[in-house]
Amino acid sequence: MKRGGFSLVEVTLALGVAAFCLIVVFGLIPVGLRSNQAAVEQTAAVGILSSIAADLRATPRTSPAGQKIASQRYAIDIPANPVTTQSVATLFLDEDGNWSKTADAKSRYRLTVTFPPNGADSRRATLAHLKVSWPSSAAEPVGYAESFVALDRN
Repeated sequence: MKRGGFSLVEVTLALGVAAFCLIVVFGLIPVGLRSNQAAVEQTAAVGILSSIAADLRATPRTSPAGQKIASQRYAIDIPANPVTTQSVATLFLDEDGNWSKTADAKSRYRLTVTFPPNGADSRRATLAHLKVSWPSSAAEPVGYAESFVALDRN
């Protein structure tokens, strides 16, 4: 009487295929985790850029128009119009969105706001280049996101 079942060769081959598949799946886990971390960092950076741009745009006009003023939420100095020399402001932010003008142990993101010269005409838009990089203390950032904002300060 012949019993049904798998031979030793078939079982060994099946275990080999299963082990190979598991090794491949376990090898993909670190790649997936790194990709997820990068996506989280980029999402946070874009949120910071959006918040900064909204703060700069919400800053009220000065009287007379085009004078130097600080933004309301982040206290970023917006230079007087026309901007004749490049002006740079740096802020450090933590995971919760708290900011400081100096880096500390909780700083995760570095925001650099650059106001390039916009010409001699005082009626031109004030331009701002925003760049968020992480980690904040690194000389060469792991990642960054940037945006450009034109402000009507007239």
